[in-house]
Amino acid sequence: MPAKPIGQRSAEALAGQLGTTAVRFTHLDDAVTVLDPEVRNSLAVVTGFGPTNAPTAGTLSVMLGAVELQRRLHAPMTVVISDLGAWNSRNVPWSTLVRVRDQMFAFLAALGLDVDKAHLRSHLDHDNLIRAGRIARYLSRSDFQENRESLLELYADHGLLGSETGVVVDSLYTVADVLAPFDSGATNILMVSGMEEAYFTDLARLVLNRQAEAGDLSLGWSGQIGALYFRVLEGFAGYPKMSKSIPVSSIHLNMAPSEIADRIMSDDEASQPAILSAIELSSGWDGTDVDRARVAFVERAVHPDAWRKVRREFGDTFVQFAGLWQECAP
Repeated sequence: MPAKPIGQRSAEALAGQLGTTAVRFTHLDDAVTVLDPEVRNSLAVVTGFGPTNAPTAGTLSVMLGAVELQRRLHAPMTVVISDLGAWNSRNVPWSTLVRVRDQMFAFLAALGLDVDKAHLRSHLDHDNLIRAGRIARYLSRSDFQENRESLLELYADHGLLGSETGVVVDSLYTVADVLAPFDSGATNILMVSGMEEAYFTDLARLVLNRQAEAGDLSLGWSGQIGALYFRVLEGFAGYPKMSKSIPVSSIHLNMAPSEIADRIMSDDEASQPAILSAIELSSGWDGTDVDRARVAFVERAVHPDAWRKVRREFGDTFVQFAGLWQECAP
């Protein structure tokens, strides 16, 4: 079942199951089924982050969403920092990946993730490496060609990608991440990610279905995979996504306060929608303050001072998150 925008009926069902966290998601893929209260005791949640750089506002929004989701669902959650996957698929030094990985682990805990109840790990995981090796037999080269990241060409144009084989290896590790709860007895898995990573869900389902039909070559897994996709935070300067791999598109937590202020207070019109989205998703503000920001954005041509004030306040908030990130440095 391909991912589709959340309609009114699905939105109502998700709101009943996830509360206000549901508004963070724009697309779903059989998520309502795996979130059904009748199967909740066999549910496991999988999400993850790439450690290529400090979190952008977009990555921060997903981290905050993961914390909210854990509190709401009370289900086993695995959070993967994809160090080895990123090493293969991106042109980033290993020392950087290790440092950012460890900082992300500490930062997630500082944001409120209950690390005693969540399984935080990286791709340097013996069980997952074995699992990746075992599922490779069920996938073909054409599967990876037909199911690939939508922004792959954009990253390639910026010289950010590793080798073609490395990109496939990264996908294999991540598909193994999605399927991991089946090894622990789960029968309903909820994959939570950005929409651009929906292809991992599709590849995981291919493996699940093919191994089930493989007779003596089956892994013995049975169940279903659902997915929820976070709203993509658009990038500054007109980029389709705020990406840490494309610095001009984003603000991130390694920036100095003056850099954060310059980016947020810029009057570049192409960046204004992205600033509002960052406020909505990564500020941690309550509904009243977010609504105030929306009004100021809509009326910015008539009342520019109100929009500048909101942006300044968001800059202060983001600087606070940046300070917390620095405190988590290994």
